[in-house]
Order: sequence, then structure tokens, then C-alpha cells
Amino acid sequence: MAPRLYQAAFVAALALGMASCVATAPEEVIAPAELDMGATGVAFEGAPPELRVDLTRNVEGLLSRFVETGKRAFIDDAAYETELFLTQSGYARAQVDYQILGENTALIEIKPGSRSTIGRVLVESNEGCPIPDDSLRLYVNGPRTGLFGSGAMLYVENRIEGAPDQIVEDLVALGYLDAEASLEDPGPRAAGGPVDVIVKVSAGERYFVSDARVRLSRTAEAIGPELERELDKELRKVTVDKDGKPREYEPRMEGKIRTVLADVLGQGGYPDASLSVEPKIDRGAKRVDLDVVAFPGPYVRLAEVRFEGSERTRDSFIASRLLFDSGDPYNSRKVRDTVRGLYRTGLFSLVSPRLEGAGDARSLVVEITEQPSREVFFEPGFGSWELARLTIGARDRNLFGNGIGASAEAAVAQRALRANASLTDPWLFRRDLIGDLRAEFNRREEPSFTRESRGVGAFITKEWTRAASSTIGYKLSRSEAKNVQAVDADVLEAQSVVNVASFILTQRYDIRDALFAPTKGVYAEASLEAAGQSIGSELEFIRPKLTAAWFEPVGADDVIGIGLRTGVIVPIFGEDTIPIQERFFAGGENSVRSFRESQLGPKDESGQPLGGEGFATASVEWRHELGGAFQSAVFVDAGLVELKATDLFRFESVRMGVGAGIRYLLPIGPIRIDAAMNPDRRSGEAEWVVSFGIGMPF
Repeated sequence: MAPRLYQAAFVAALALGMASCVATAPEEVIAPAELDMGATGVAFEGAPPELRVDLTRNVEGLLSRFVETGKRAFIDDAAYETELFLTQSGYARAQVDYQILGENTALIEIKPGSRSTIGRVLVESNEGCPIPDDSLRLYVNGPRTGLFGSGAMLYVENRIEGAPDQIVEDLVALGYLDAEASLEDPGPRAAGGPVDVIVKVSAGERYFVSDARVRLSRTAEAIGPELERELDKELRKVTVDKDGKPREYEPRMEGKIRTVLADVLGQGGYPDASLSVEPKIDRGAKRVDLDVVAFPGPYVRLAEVRFEGSERTRDSFIASRLLFDSGDPYNSRKVRDTVRGLYRTGLFSLVSPRLEGAGDARSLVVEITEQPSREVFFEPGFGSWELARLTIGARDRNLFGNGIGASAEAAVAQRALRANASLTDPWLFRRDLIGDLRAEFNRREEPSFTRESRGVGAFITKEWTRAASSTIGYKLSRSEAKNVQAVDADVLEAQSVVNVASFILTQRYDIRDALFAPTKGVYAEASLEAAGQSIGSELEFIRPKLTAAWFEPVGADDVIGIGLRTGVIVPIFGEDTIPIQERFFAGGENSVRSFRESQLGPKDESGQPLGGEGFATASVEWRHELGGAFQSAVFVDAGLVELKATDLFRFESVRMGVGAGIRYLLPIGPIRIDAAMNPDRRSGEAEWVVSFGIGMPF
């Protein structure tokens, strides 16, 4: 009996010991060495292979802060963001947890579940719904898988669940105040696969504004009948169309009313004005009445106007651009127009007006930050005819602090020399006019002679809009033809030196999206120059010219451009011959590119170009982005030069060029190489012409 008791006790003790061992065995922990901790010290387990990199990148900031501080809050946020990222990537049932493995290491455990996609999105909407069915589908559409989004559409649960509310919100914003939207959505399938979603939308009827009135608050003082009429007039513009019919109601109309009427009061001397707009909705009649209450605040006059921050610019110049003065009533429109005018001078990077003080007499402080106004520049260049070129110059846009611009520059090339200087007053006669005084010298070797001219001119420009301007000017110049090689009788009989005095009228229009390499827009410049003895000229003529260009994108990487240049010089009052230095020439890197410089058009017996009284060139160019700063182009050029202006529009002498080129885009303009073929080559003409230059041909 005793041995059996002993054996039983021994077995019981052994069992208890084993149980104790099992109970106290430490929990198995994955050693950090067995995981790919990456650079963050945090490993991901169970992440879908296609999202592994994106998951890490999405929370790398939180992971870095966890490693730096060891705070659990950062890894907790990282787990939440990871789960959110997965649900937005089509894993609607994803679960994410984490373990802290050490002081600065952790394991993020992912159970992604199956990935769900959207099969079809079906739309059921009433006939009057203003949002098209294709647009309604976009509310539930998720991102797509595959290269460049070519695969299946992902099921993003929170996007789909929020679609009805977003649809209703957008319909209400359009004035459909009774709009309803719902989804028939079976939810993501447990085994994944496509899910069909049905969008049901009932827009209801659109509401209209039936009545809108503005009244002063009970505590406001009278603002005068004229200002009250202006408030009524502007309110009517917002709520009634040009035919006198009520406009459709939109909730955003309330904000527009507040802005417009506050500005009316601001122009009338009430800078503190505010308004409340209360809509009264009649759902039975589908109409909205708007009760507008104005709180004008005090009527304010400007006790003083002062400037802060100007260093070089004189206060007298700034004051000359103001549309108001001390003692005037405050006028928000005049303040805005003054700010625009100061910005347009190009002298200031910041113009910020503010009122100081309280009550009905306040100070208007104009805070100013000046732009750098002085610069010295060096610009290298190259052209196929002029060859190497260097331009140097200096500008001061704020001479003596009076806003006067002064510039001087010179360009030296192997076959040309140019120099010019100018003074510009952007506020001529204290009006919105730009005045220019210019002096210039030009010397250029042409194939058949050397052209030299010097002159002075005075010009006035009116900028009608940012895109359109007009310039009128008077110019005195002395032009000379030297080293004339042409032996044509008309050339030999014409004066080699002439003094020309002329009036010039120029119209410009420019809506290009870029100056050097435009991809969209239009540029046009038309000028008319008239010279006669009555204004001091030895040569009498009329010279109209036109330059135009049109650009339009074709897809993401292509642009088509069309350029046109034309002009005539017509002798008048018995003048017989136009000197060679005043004639038009064509051919070269910016003209018909299958001809070398000035080689298109009439020639004498020795083959020297004579130029003509009329010319026209046109180009069509297809430009393609190659990647980086490189661009290719194919083009067709056409043009002609006629000895007599009356022969120009017969188009009997049109010559062509076809070719291709490469451009490398730089901030100062593209470097360009073009090769053009002459499809109708004649004796003495090159079959191919390669040109090199800086800048686009048009």
C-alpha cells in the first residue's frame, strides 16, 4: 500500500512540476534579427507584395519618430494609417495590429483579407438631374490597378459610402434643395472579386429666387438714397438675369451677395461694412426669398495717407500714383486700383494698404516692399549669319527714385553691331501712359551690302489690357548702304544715304502662355509707318507690316504653331525707288529656312540679292517634347519677295522649304538646330541648309 501511495505522490508531483513549467514558459517572441527591419527599425508582416513599398513610404515619418523617441503613440498612429491605406487600396476588410519588440523596434502585423474591385457602376437618375450619368459614376469610382491605371477599379469602402452625401451636397449647391441619393451596394465580397454598385439619384426641382431685398439694420445711420439705390441695383444683378427673370437659387449666392454689397458700401466710404443674408425657403412653391441686412458701420474719411518700407522710391512718386488723397472719403475701389497701378510699375513686390485707427477719421498706411531695380547682364548668342554674338547691358528701373526706367545695351557679333539706350516713364503726364525716348545705332553686313543706321525716337504706349496695347511714335533716322555689291540700275540710282522722318503706329496683342517656347495662345503685331517731306523726311513712303503667330497643344507632348510675317513699303508723292537698305529681305534661320540669309527673292545678274518692296513668309511647325529639356520639330516654310509691292499678292514667286530640327530649352530661350530642304531647287541654290540659332523662329 505504501509503495503505491509513494508512486501516486511521485506522479502527482511530476505532473505538477510539468504543469508549472508549461505555465511559466516565456511567450515566443520573434527575434528582430529574423525580420527585415529596413532602415526604420520597424518590420511589416503580411503586407500585400504589390503595396509593400507604398505602405512603408506612407508612414515613414511616423516610423522615424517612433525609432527616435520610442513612444508607442507613433507606432499606434502608423498602424492606423496603414489600415486606412489598405482600405483605400481595395482591401476593405483589412486588419492591422502591432507588437513592440524592443526599445526602438516594432512589428506591424497585417491581415489584408481579399482585395475587392468594382464591376459595374449603374446609375438610376431622374430626367431633370443636372449631373450627367458619367459624372455620377465618378463619385464611386476608385483608383485602378495595373500599369498607368489600365487594370480593374478598386473597391474603396469609405469613398463608396460617402458618395450619396457628396452627390446630395453638390446638387444642393446647384439649387436642388430636395435632392436625394442612395446606393445599392452588396459590400465587398468575402472572396474578393468585382462588385456591382447601383447609384440612385433624385434631383427634384430646382429652386428660384422669388424676392430679394436689402435693408439697413435698425441701429445703422442713414447712408443716403444714392447708395441705397446702388445696393438695390447690385443685389438685382445677382438675383435677376438680364431678361428680368429670377435666377436659380444656389447657396453660394449668399456669399456673393455679401461680397458684392460690402464692396458697394466700401466704395461709398464704409470700410467696416458687413451683411447678413437669411434665406427663407418655401418648399411647396420651390422658391427662396432672401432677406439681406446691411451693417454699414461708420462713414470714414482719410485723415492722412502715408507710406512705409520705401527706400529708393520717393514718396512723391508713390503719391502721384494714388487715386485718392488726405481728406477724401474711403473708397475700396480706388484703393484696389491704386494697388494694381503700383504693381504695374514693376518696382514693388508687395503693396499692402491698411487702415489704422477707429471712428470716422483714420490713417491709410501703404506698406511697400521694393523689387531690386538695377541689373547688369551679359548674354552670349549665336546665329547662322551673324555668327557669335555677345550682348552686354545695364538697366535701372527706378532712376533717382522717380520710377523712370533707364537702359543701355550693346550687342557685338562677327557681322553686326547694335547699340541702344532708352528712358521710360511708366506714368507719363501722370496718366496711364508709357513714354519712351530711344536712341539706337545698327550696323549689319548683308550678303550684298552693309546696312548702317542711327536714329532717335519718342513713343507713347497705352496698355488697354494685359494682352493689348497701342503705341504711337515719331522717329528720325539716317540710313546708309555701304559696300554695295549689287549692280542693279535701280539700286545704283537710289540714294545710298537717306534721312528718314516718320510717324509709326503699332498695335500689339499677346495671349501666349510663355515668351520663349509657347504651347498655347496668339501673338499679333501690326504697324503702319508713314514718312514724308512735311515731317522732315527725304524719303516718302508708307510701310505697313504684320507679324502673327498661333499655337495650340495637340495631346500632352505636342504643339502645332503657325507663323506669318508680311510687309510692303510703297513709295508715295512721286517717289520712284526705295533704297536697298530700306527694302525687305527673306531667307535665313527665322524665315524660309531652305534659303540662306537674304537669298530668297530677286537677284541681279551676279546673283546678289536685291530685296524688294514687298515680302511675305509663313511657317507651320509641329513641336514634340522628347523628355527633359529636349524638343524636336518638323516644319514647312513658304515665302516670297517682290521688287514691286503691287506684285506681292500675285503669289507667283512663292518658294518652299521643308525640314526638321532639334531644340534644347534654356531659361534665355531655346538653342536650335534646323535642317531644311529646298524641294524646288534652282541653279545656284543649296539643296539643304543647316541653321543654328538661339530662340524660336516665331
